[in-house]
Amino acid sequence: MEQFIKDELLVLLEKARAGNATGEDYSRIAAILNTDQTGELIAEADNFLAQESPVPSKHIEPYNYDYWQRAFLEIKQTWQQQNTQPAKVRRLSVMRYWWVAASILLIASAGTYFLTKTTPAQPVAAAPYKILPGKDGAILTLADGSQVLLDSIQNGVVALQAGTTAKIVNGTLIYEGVGSAVEYNVMSTPKARKFHLILPDGTNAWLNSASSIKYPTVFTGNERKVTITGEVYFEVAHNEKMPFHLNVNNQAQIEVLGTHFNVKAYDDEPVINTTLLEGSIAITLSPNQNGQAAKGHGANAGKLILKPGQQAQILLDQKKLVLNQDAFAAKRSASQDQPEMKMLDNTDIDKVMAWKNGVFDFNDVSFQDAMAQLERWYDIEVVYENGVPTNVELNGKMTKDITLNDLVGILEKIGVKCRLEGRKLLIQS
Repeated sequence: MEQFIKDELLVLLEKARAGNATGEDYSRIAAILNTDQTGELIAEADNFLAQESPVPSKHIEPYNYDYWQRAFLEIKQTWQQQNTQPAKVRRLSVMRYWWVAASILLIASAGTYFLTKTTPAQPVAAAPYKILPGKDGAILTLADGSQVLLDSIQNGVVALQAGTTAKIVNGTLIYEGVGSAVEYNVMSTPKARKFHLILPDGTNAWLNSASSIKYPTVFTGNERKVTITGEVYFEVAHNEKMPFHLNVNNQAQIEVLGTHFNVKAYDDEPVINTTLLEGSIAITLSPNQNGQAAKGHGANAGKLILKPGQQAQILLDQKKLVLNQDAFAAKRSASQDQPEMKMLDNTDIDKVMAWKNGVFDFNDVSFQDAMAQLERWYDIEVVYENGVPTNVELNGKMTKDITLNDLVGILEKIGVKCRLEGRKLLIQS
């Protein structure tokens, strides 16, 4: 057994004990223990825990001392029962719930189920293959219409366009040179993909799954204009002489000088959310097809100025408001089909940015919204065989790097009857 693996494990366990471990740290702990073929690493981890005293209450969420003790006891018992030939599948059934439970709590109407519960879950329908989580990757469409798949390129030149070089540096697309002509590129992330792009002006843009951004290979004139769909987080390079203008799915316009903000504007969702982290931005609703300005609330009808921590919500279609039933407290009549906009204070920034940080945050999220996140991240279709479950509430956080198969096992464990058929997740109740 390599000593450095033991040392790494102990360092990660110490981070967890101190309450400083990230989702990636928990995943690494699970990966190390899951590859243990001798039981030596399990013993190391158990010995580490045996020397610890319960941690202060403020650390209970990232590190539950009692839970870890029980989890390792189960692991040790499994090891002892199987001598020196542990079955990986059996140990995985313990480990997957162990590391996920470090950061997630799922609640059903029948009661609260911690993932430490040892009652056997109903068997999950076997999938023909593992459905892996999303990863870095995108499709770059050049000015001439040709496309470049960026999934497997870590470093190298992608394209030369009118004096501008598009290249990948450590997995990020950047632009170099001063172009002789303005040409437009489009970066698209399919489902199960995400990507980081640095625009020609130095602005950073991170694309979530099923998103796109259209931009010029060189910014000229007195403004910088880009267009997005889906969800994108921006860290805009400051330039007072050339404001940054963002067209959001042809539904809203955002103007900034230099700031950090997140926009979520998926076609299949009835609400556009724009959340400001730093700086200041102005949001204006786009005119409708008849040229009429959309309605807002109060003196700033049709326009909002955001401060850090605030979120602008644009209601596009009342009839489709099923993913976030509580997005707007004020009810609208069916005849009010114009988009409306409102502003929320004290937004949970960690929740908004969870996707960029590799985390699912299901706190105060409807079941349908949670399933929509799974659809985009795993490139699947969710089918409700008997309607959307009304007796299940998901709360908590979990890292996004587990397979869908393991996640289905978690849903089964809290009483959600579901099964995988190819790339379809069928929800029975």
